[in-house]
This record gives sequence, C-alpha cells and structure tokens, in this order.
Amino acid sequence: MSSKEPHDALKEHLIEEIKKTGYPLEIGISSILDNSWDIIVNQDTFVDRNKMGLREIDICASKKPTRIGNLELETALVIECKKSDAFSWVFFTRPFAFKIDDVAGQYLDEAQMAAKNTGRLEVMRMILGNTSLHYETQKWVAVTFNAFATGKAHRGQFRESQSEINEAREQLKTYVDWVIDQDVREWVSTLPYTIEMYFPCIVFRGSLFEAIVGENDDIRLNPTKHLILSNLYKSPYSIYEKNVLIDIVSEDYFVEYEKLVQKDIENLKRTIKRKTNTVSRRITEIVTLLESTYKSTRA
Repeated sequence: MSSKEPHDALKEHLIEEIKKTGYPLEIGISSILDNSWDIIVNQDTFVDRNKMGLREIDICASKKPTRIGNLELETALVIECKKSDAFSWVFFTRPFAFKIDDVAGQYLDEAQMAAKNTGRLEVMRMILGNTSLHYETQKWVAVTFNAFATGKAHRGQFRESQSEINEAREQLKTYVDWVIDQDVREWVSTLPYTIEMYFPCIVFRGSLFEAIVGENDDIRLNPTKHLILSNLYKSPYSIYEKNVLIDIVSEDYFVEYEKLVQKDIENLKRTIKRKTNTVSRRITEIVTLLESTYKSTRA
C-alpha cells in the first residue's frame, strides 16, 4: 500500500462531504456574478435584531454607485443558496398584478432617510412608478410553500428541509431590513441624494414546483424555474408593514434571471436620468422642511 492512498481516500471522503453542502452552489453562483457586478461579498455578516445575534447572508453582489445629476443610484442583488435531493419545494400561487408598493420593503431614498420614515413613499412612486421592473411580468405570486419528500426521508430531514425555506426567506428580509436600518441611522444631509434598490433572491438546486389550487381542490402542479414569493415585514422606521418580493430561481435559470435584474437596473438609470431634476427638487424641499422643523423644535 503506497503512502498516498490514505491521503487520497481522505480527499475523496471530504469531496463527497462537501458535495452534500450548499458551498459548491454558492461559489458557482458567485463566479457567474464576477463578470457583471463590481463587488461580490460571500457570507456577509449582519445583525438580526429579532434573535439579538449575528447572522450571515450567502451572497451580496452590488454595483458601484451611479451618479446622475444630484442623484446617486445604489443597487444590490442579495442571494441565499439552497439545495435538496430528498425534497421538492412547492409554492402555492395566487393571481398577481404588480403594484409599486409591493417592493416598498426593498427600496430606500434620501427623503425617507431624512424623515426617518421608510413609509414615506412619495419619491419612490415618482421613480418606480415610471420604471419597468421584471416583477411586472409575473401573473401569479407565491403566498405560501412547503417541502415534500421525493422519496423516503426521516422526520428530521423533513423538519430540516422545511426550515430551510423559512430560513432563506427570513435571512433575506432581515438582511435587507438591517442594511436599510443602518443607512437611516447614519444619514447626514449631503449631496448626492441616494436612491437604493435591493433584489432578494433564493437560488435552488433541486425540484421546484408551482401549485395552483382551483375549485373543488383541483390542483395543477407545474415544474418551474422562476417564481416570486410575496412577504410582509415590519421595519422600525415605518408604522406600516412593508412588502418584499423574493425571486425563487432554479440553478439552471440563474443566468437568465440575472439578466432580468441587469435590465431592471438599466431601466432605473434611465428613469432617474429623465426625472433627475424633478426628483432632486422634491427631495431638497422635503429635506429643507424637515431640517427647518427640527431646528424650530430645538429653539
């Protein structure tokens, strides 16, 4: 027996163990993003206020800020990667007609930061109301979901698979909320005025299905590569719950999905270029009024 054999056996064992994890998927998706995003951060750490501890998001890909007049656009694609061989993910959908408020929880602008009120949607509607986003093409939206065993699986595996869907959803919502919270807390009145847009996404390696339930429990089950999941969450800077649309994307569709996000970003740039004077003027009015009110209350 050669001295290399035990070492080779260990390597083969480790490789098989690594394949069981989500790391190969995460690194593969990150490599795809290298060509078109400026900053790729893996395992980005953030604070979960609900659990009072640190957590990590799999991937945050961001663009360098784009300055257009007195406005600056910041965009990020935030991703959780999941895989399952033993379970299929099934998302139950309902008819959907996209509204601007559906993405209020993944957007932030200077007026909201100045007011410390992310429920202030005036500027958001000026921008997103004139921008075509990929969410508009979806006629159905997932409102709930479940994991179903594709073969024999023990109870612990089921709980783990079910919790992975919930965990991915909560990770994305909590991460975006935390980033927005930091920007609001640290806001200082200065030019350029910031516009931020986040695109949360779960990339799944496994079987993905959409379930449409009709009358008399008539169920249509369709394999899918892309759907959106609607979610509400409560921000500390809004008295209202806000919605977030999370894209659920199969691994083999991710390249096409990423092109949709790139197109959204270009559409945002075009809108801001067209509306830069109007939006800048309105933000200046809001910031000036808020600062004046703040000074008068301190006098």
